[in-house]
Amino acid sequence: MNKTLILLVLLSNLLFAQNTNETITVFFDSNDFTLQSEQKEKLISFFSVENTIVKSISIEGFCDDIGSSEDNYILSKKRAVSVENFIQKEFNATIKIVEGKGEIALSNTIPIEQERKNNRKVTIEITYTKMDKDSVISKKTIKDIYSNYKSFSDDLKVGDKVIIKKLFFKGGSTIFDEAEEAEAELKKIVDFLVINPNVSIEIQGHVCCIPQQYKDAFDRVSGKTNLSETRSQKIYDYLIEKGISSERMTHNGYGRRFPILGADEQFNKRVEILITKI
Repeated sequence: MNKTLILLVLLSNLLFAQNTNETITVFFDSNDFTLQSEQKEKLISFFSVENTIVKSISIEGFCDDIGSSEDNYILSKKRAVSVENFIQKEFNATIKIVEGKGEIALSNTIPIEQERKNNRKVTIEITYTKMDKDSVISKKTIKDIYSNYKSFSDDLKVGDKVIIKKLFFKGGSTIFDEAEEAEAELKKIVDFLVINPNVSIEIQGHVCCIPQQYKDAFDRVSGKTNLSETRSQKIYDYLIEKGISSERMTHNGYGRRFPILGADEQFNKRVEILITKI
């Protein structure tokens, strides 16, 4: 049995360590290096996926053949830097290589204007891994994971935290894995706040799997990198619907700044309740 378990761990670690390469291409208007909204969405939808761990990024800028070679080289570099700045600002990611490659000569294989349009681009080469929760064996028991949290039946004080158990989300969304279990857990919060009308709380949303330097994960519904915030907002809205006053609650998203170390990543797709006033 022990040998089998060791083999499973080794196999899971091997699966997790495998790197995948992907190229994302974003396009620019003629003689411009401004990254348009549609092109930004391409990058956002990749870099903030909840189970994607980016290992390295290389960026290369290109131009069409209109203008001088010197001017085209400068423009291609500006395009590459524009993408670099956006990725760093949005995700605080480290870029390995940023280069301007100048103009791309016409091949005359497609209409000239279409080919020139295709050549006004930046390519982003990304090496990454996918974290599969089913391939990771937890280093912590359920008891260990919840050991630092209180429950609503405890004698709570300011600063205590209650994790909402069984409130797990599908990746990249605010959709519950198990809706009935989630409803039962949320009812516990309502009951506690009704019984304790002087208690105020902060609802804290968290995500899994993205590197800590990234601010947040991508929410496929909102189309923004605010998944932990939208998760906390969902609980906030639920409590409002159940009659809890907004004056007793705040809600915030914390991205992946505070993971539960040693636990399966599914436990980091979570919402916690911080007692802020009694």
